[in-house]
Amino acid sequence: MLVQNEFFDLLVHEEKVILRSKKNGFPLKSFDAITCEHPRLKIISFPVLKKALTELDAEHIIGNWIPAIEVAIATDKMIAQLYINVSTKEFEENKQSILKQAEKMLDDAGVIYGRTTLQDKPFKPGESIIAAVGKKPQKGEDAVVSYIEIPERRPMIREDGSADYFEMNFVTPIKQGDWLGEKALAQKGIDGKDVLGNDLAAQRGNDAKIYFDRKSVTDEQEADKVVLKASHGGALESIDGLISVGKQLIISGDVGPETGSIKFDGSVAVYGTVLAGFSVNATGDISIEGNEGITNAKEIQSSEGDVYIKGGVFGGGLTIVEAQGNIFIKHANNCKLYGKEVHVGLYLLGSEVSAESVFVDKNKGKIIGGEIDALYKIECAFAGNSHERKTILSAKGIDKELIYMEIQEMAKNLKERQEIIEKLEQHALPFRNSGSLLKGPQAEAYEKMLETIESNRDTIIELDKEIQLGLRKIKQAVPAQIEVTREAYPGTVIQIGSKLSILHSGAKGVFEIVDGVLNV
Repeated sequence: MLVQNEFFDLLVHEEKVILRSKKNGFPLKSFDAITCEHPRLKIISFPVLKKALTELDAEHIIGNWIPAIEVAIATDKMIAQLYINVSTKEFEENKQSILKQAEKMLDDAGVIYGRTTLQDKPFKPGESIIAAVGKKPQKGEDAVVSYIEIPERRPMIREDGSADYFEMNFVTPIKQGDWLGEKALAQKGIDGKDVLGNDLAAQRGNDAKIYFDRKSVTDEQEADKVVLKASHGGALESIDGLISVGKQLIISGDVGPETGSIKFDGSVAVYGTVLAGFSVNATGDISIEGNEGITNAKEIQSSEGDVYIKGGVFGGGLTIVEAQGNIFIKHANNCKLYGKEVHVGLYLLGSEVSAESVFVDKNKGKIIGGEIDALYKIECAFAGNSHERKTILSAKGIDKELIYMEIQEMAKNLKERQEIIEKLEQHALPFRNSGSLLKGPQAEAYEKMLETIESNRDTIIELDKEIQLGLRKIKQAVPAQIEVTREAYPGTVIQIGSKLSILHSGAKGVFEIVDGVLNV
């Protein structure tokens, strides 16, 4: 018997708590005092209790008589908790024996790791006590990749805002065995344990891909890292994100009668100049480091890289400078420049330039005479001169409609070739099943069909590349623009797309198409 009063009897039978109601009127809220006095009493639900208190001369199971001490282990076995279901008074009077019993129950439950001291744990009836905490496994450090710094190819900007094209560190020379990068390997983690003593394996850190050109760079294992080293000397390059060492030809003097014209598969660094009538052709970067520049040279051409001419060009109407990438030059006088971007430090005089963008120093750079054709942008400080020398600045921009038409035509061609392949493969099927039995004209016909199928497949791949390139051009297209920061003199021709205007008075600013009109 737990409780006996004028309203009910409360007793325990086989771990069930039973209430026998004798009289109505016992406040439901007053039952809280009984549950506080008997922490082992857990009420099933208050609606059940309310019903039991109001139905006279009946027995109702209103709750459970739970153990004095319970051990609860989390699903992941990382925490073990104790529930000591006794009153505060009972706990204080029997603390040592209760804690001793709790320790034994933890032992019996297999809780052997991460046990905490129970003696100093605060006790409050109905609240759990953290008895043990497991050790979570720690994931290992991720692999870390680092590379040699590749200097950005751009002129230094002086304090006055002008560009310095004299020192650009255009080529980074590399010796055989030089460090080019490394990967610190992913580390093993630290294993953990759950409260039952089971080992928890730790994850190794995430690996990382290290990118390099295997033809010019070696990877060597050193302790807990992989080190990239140059397999030969040359010039530092990064092609499509791959660290590499390009072949490099170094001419310590001039390109002239002693060397002949240079043609090289790789990068070329000339520490003198290129004499009149001579050429330098290379697949990689070309740098002409002589302070005096070049005069009347025939051709400087890089089929895959950039061109840097420290001292500028006096072309005499003969010299052609061409790069698949960018051209960096101090000045250009009566020559032709073709590149992706053309960067000029001082002036363009009587020159023909064709590029995606042309940048002549915006503080003091001049374009005088000649014809400058850009796809996107031209910028300079001065255009033309006070003698009204004809200077043509033309920024065409991208004709999106024309590119769309070309894409549609290529897509039509691609579809037609796909249909041809499907028909040929159907015709080739009987031949394919015959295999090695084919002879004479049949074998020749079958071989011809295979060649046609393969040729069309190659064309489809190329067409798809061109279509994707066209779509990228449309997506990346920016409005054509010409910017003259100081003065465009009379006689200067400003052309944006198909709109053209010849200046009859000085002007400056950004020239572009606004609402279909050239804002000159």
